[in-house]
Amino acid sequence: MVTKILKLSVLSFIAFSFSAKAEDAHVHGEAVLEVVIDDAGALLRFEAPAVDIVGFEYLPKTDEEQQAIDAKITLLGDMSSVAMVPDAAGCVLAEVHVDFEAEEHEGEVEHIAFHAEYELDCADVSALTYLQATVFDQFPALEEMDVEVVMPTGQKGAHLEPDRTKLEL
Repeated sequence: MVTKILKLSVLSFIAFSFSAKAEDAHVHGEAVLEVVIDDAGALLRFEAPAVDIVGFEYLPKTDEEQQAIDAKITLLGDMSSVAMVPDAAGCVLAEVHVDFEAEEHEGEVEHIAFHAEYELDCADVSALTYLQATVFDQFPALEEMDVEVVMPTGQKGAHLEPDRTKLEL
């Protein structure tokens, strides 16, 4: 329980830092992945502009658009659509939460994005030696993904692209 609270606290701090940056620069084609690893597992938080996931960035106007959103929410419910970790770590997905969110400013929708959070319980955290991005295969409109990782041994960041999808931890 303490580990989960610590993970959530660290992730909240990271999310706050990224949110402040994201408000200044909403960039189409760019996703963000934040990862917190502790002695019990990992917490991953993914965000991408809606236009790169469903092809539009406004609230759905038709049943077809809503169905497209629902289909992508289902797809993002499987962490392997975003990233994978080594099988040797023995990780199991403990919790998943996916949202399609619109941020409004003075009555106008300014930023619509998909958010996904994945909580992993891992049998051998020491085997979490890399992160493999799979998001570019699922969502070809994404051109890059900024990754920030907080681990017991420190922090690491990377800028992943379709031709560079692996981050050594």
